[in-house]
Amino acid sequence: MKAHALEQFTVRDVLSHRGYPTLRHPINDTATVQEALTQMRKHNAVSLPVLSSSNKDRPLVDVISVYDLRDYIIHSPGLDNEVQLQLLSGRASGARTVLSDTVAQVVASRKHATQEISATAPLESLIRLFSTLGHHLVLVTGVQSKDAVHRVPRSSSDEPRRRREWSIGSGCSSSTLGYADSFDWEYSDDDEDSTSQMWGLTQYDVLHFIQHHNHQLGHPILDMPATSIASTKPLTATAVISQSPDSRHTPLLPALTIRDSALSAMKQLRDSHTSALPVVDIDGRLIAEIAGTGMRYLTEDKIGFLGKPVLAFIYGLQLPKANPYVIHEHFTMSQIMTGLLRMNSYRAWLVDSEERPICAISTTDILSFLL
Repeated sequence: MKAHALEQFTVRDVLSHRGYPTLRHPINDTATVQEALTQMRKHNAVSLPVLSSSNKDRPLVDVISVYDLRDYIIHSPGLDNEVQLQLLSGRASGARTVLSDTVAQVVASRKHATQEISATAPLESLIRLFSTLGHHLVLVTGVQSKDAVHRVPRSSSDEPRRRREWSIGSGCSSSTLGYADSFDWEYSDDDEDSTSQMWGLTQYDVLHFIQHHNHQLGHPILDMPATSIASTKPLTATAVISQSPDSRHTPLLPALTIRDSALSAMKQLRDSHTSALPVVDIDGRLIAEIAGTGMRYLTEDKIGFLGKPVLAFIYGLQLPKANPYVIHEHFTMSQIMTGLLRMNSYRAWLVDSEERPICAISTTDILSFLL
């Protein structure tokens, strides 16, 4: 690893720092795609644990993300017809759609399963799972419940308590977790809790842990400019190097115009294996971003919005309004990490002097750079 100071840590250290996050908001494998999207939207979550409705001995089937649901939906044979019918009529056709399929069908259609890692594994192994394989959520095994900290209310009073919660809703695959200062932290002495259980960590959890220990990384890493980080991305290395006046009207990376449809955007996201794409104006300046998480707001009667331009999709589905996190070439690794965490964002858009997007620096890129 470039960051030798991180070699002393294990997966358990990250778990402890993050309060032993468990998978929350489970959904049965018999639930529909629509119900899964609704649950993700309700809890501002990007991943849901899937429980078996038949096998009580092994209840956890897998974990699905909004990206799994996105890919399943856009691969649906009848999707284009439903989109066109809704665009013409302005209402749902009444026919059965892909949103009525079950979560079990989504799980069965995937080519990969959620990865597992031992709590005793080195932190480097966890980072490699995230950066090399592109996973956003990893399950952690080998943790004794009696060693984990459980969140419990301060009292048994019926008086409602304010619970401030956060989640990684802009592309980070994560279960929604209770914020630490909303709870007292206590250890459980229940004998029944002494068995090994499953816990989950996301890229965002690791980034938060690294930021907490950033004083150990050293100036060579913390002061690394954004262009150096971006140049390690194979698809954008050329774009970073070729920032010249002659390329004024040449896109530096794949981008969407305000005329591109949301469906074409989602297909491009799938094909490029990225979580978001920039939306640019006629001069190529960054004005918005569209991410796979936008699919959480899809419903039966709004499938037609997939056929509309990306901005109409964003406003028609009433997606949360958030300006893209924009950085420039002189931003450092330390500044980028701080910005990602403070803005609860999954990516920072590196732009040139004319606000044209060069590339997105994501949490995956940050972790990859540390290896």
